[in-house]
Amino acid sequence: MIAKFSERLYADLNRDLNEYVLGEDNPIKRLEKSVHSCVKYLIRLKEFCKEHDPSTPAEQIEFFKHIKPKFKSLLIFYQSLLSIETRKPIGEEQAICAFLANELKVLHHFFESNLSFYQYVRTEATYLDEHYFVRGSYDVRLDPDQCVIDSDPAFSTTHDHKLAQVLASELLQEQLQQDILRITQREAIVQTESEYRDFDWKQTKCALIELIYSWHATEAFGKKSLKSIVKFIERAFNVSLGNFYDTYDWLCGRQTPTAYLDEMKEAFLLRAQKRLR
Repeated sequence: MIAKFSERLYADLNRDLNEYVLGEDNPIKRLEKSVHSCVKYLIRLKEFCKEHDPSTPAEQIEFFKHIKPKFKSLLIFYQSLLSIETRKPIGEEQAICAFLANELKVLHHFFESNLSFYQYVRTEATYLDEHYFVRGSYDVRLDPDQCVIDSDPAFSTTHDHKLAQVLASELLQEQLQQDILRITQREAIVQTESEYRDFDWKQTKCALIELIYSWHATEAFGKKSLKSIVKFIERAFNVSLGNFYDTYDWLCGRQTPTAYLDEMKEAFLLRAQKRLR
């Protein structure tokens, strides 16, 4: 029961987060909204967990290893991004890159400090699950999370928060690397192809995602994967499309899934008619 509920809840959370990416241009306000949403959905998960308590060790391992950390990691991820965004220097892109590179060093230190647990997670090991993800277990030799002493014993184990931190750190590392890459590539474009600097995407992100899925469906780029096409288009048009999978689901649910494609067709036909006159 908790698994099905959490799947729906997690989908709703990602839908809200994706809407902020598409609808809020101010990064700080977008991240603040994201943090509030993560808190709201985590509270709903906690309330449901208390109503439908995972009693057996197997149920607790499933919840505290595979369900709760997914929600908690997003909260940590967006809180970290918000902190970085509010501290990020304004001005030269080299200074911004240096700042982001230093944040990557902080993440590297976290991974090094929790290497044993990180390896356990990355190898998908299970032999310590009953110590890490079952409530009431506290083995000081396994480096338990210190905050578990002050947390709700019905909604925490010694390592579910640390697992959420690992997942969030992986997300954050990928995001920071993409941001640095985007800045350095933008610098290269400005230096070598300044005549193309105004070719940023001016339409909506939804419109671009319509095009990308159409290109992929018609194999316009051959057998390239959807994700690789998205990354190429993001770099080419200097745009971040966020969780494009959820956007696609939203597009399919609209009354007119191909609104931008239809608009393009009408514009083309109108132009063609004018030429023939």
